[in-house]
Amino acid sequence: MQMKHWWLSLVVVLMTGIAALVLTRVNATWYTQPVGQVIAVKTGSTKKNLDEHNNTDYQTRQTLTVKMLNGANRGKTYRTGNVYTRSGAVDQQYRTGQQVFISWQDKARTKLAITNQKRDTVIVFLIWLVAVVLLAVMRWQGAIAILSVVANIALFLLAIQFELLRYGASMLWIFAALNVLFTLVTLLLILGPKRQFLVSSIATLGGTFLAYGIFVLVLLVTGGNGLHYEAVAYALQQPKPIFWASIMIGSLGAIMDETSDISSALVQIVIETPDVHRWQLFRSGMTVGREIVGPLISILFLIFMADTFPMAVLYLNNGNSFSQTFTWTMYLGMVQSLVSAIGIVVTVPLTSFLSMLFLGGRK
Repeated sequence: MQMKHWWLSLVVVLMTGIAALVLTRVNATWYTQPVGQVIAVKTGSTKKNLDEHNNTDYQTRQTLTVKMLNGANRGKTYRTGNVYTRSGAVDQQYRTGQQVFISWQDKARTKLAITNQKRDTVIVFLIWLVAVVLLAVMRWQGAIAILSVVANIALFLLAIQFELLRYGASMLWIFAALNVLFTLVTLLLILGPKRQFLVSSIATLGGTFLAYGIFVLVLLVTGGNGLHYEAVAYALQQPKPIFWASIMIGSLGAIMDETSDISSALVQIVIETPDVHRWQLFRSGMTVGREIVGPLISILFLIFMADTFPMAVLYLNNGNSFSQTFTWTMYLGMVQSLVSAIGIVVTVPLTSFLSMLFLGGRK
């Protein structure tokens, strides 16, 4: 009976994934932006390009036949051109069967250009795969994790909409409140309304805002010399508050993970040794914290490196010095990583002390 139930669950999961993937291939009518499908590709000549820094690339022209999948022109076919390079830095090669987003080049809608590839199939597949792995490995806890992610995405979108309504006037306050909501919602779903939730919540928020306070204090003392806020990607009007808000949120996940790990270990100690002394509980928390601080900081640093590596290579290949490259592609990310590292470190004694107060133990 159990084997039959397992096979039934597997079939349901696979059918759900297949249905989701098929749906992304026929959902063009859901989009307000014009969507088409490449039905024929003719590849033209390839030309070698060499710039002043001796960077070599190869440029190829394509003639594409595109069939419209939505809108008033649905079913009609058009021809358009595409130029792609072998490096693929700012362009891409299109192939038959790919669905693409379209922009019309004239009011009569007789000429079109491809703006980007429609990639929802890949995104849906990855979401489905992550959900399947979480549910298969963690069962109920996996479902809770998925629910917390969905809740946090909803909160983030609401915060963005509210910030847009305020025209950026209260950005830092909005994201400070969002920090609190992220922490409370996530930890409440994962830990439940227990003392461990209280310890982890206070420690997470305390560590995050303490690190942020240290960052602000350092800026006041130094005058913020050397910080080029204009290097914030895509920030046109308010780079400074955007960067400060990213500092506030950047370390939240790692600190939350740290407080949960430490408090969970100390809860287990209290369960197995009810008469443990509170100061021994504090020392145990410090020991656990020292073990996980290094990996957490390393993870944040590697994420920072992965984020800045492509742009850094582009800068260096175009004749910029390492100093210029670091200043304009890595400096702000390094500052964010250092502030996050400070938050991770100060959270260890804070979590250990709060656990000593709230989780029990002999006085």
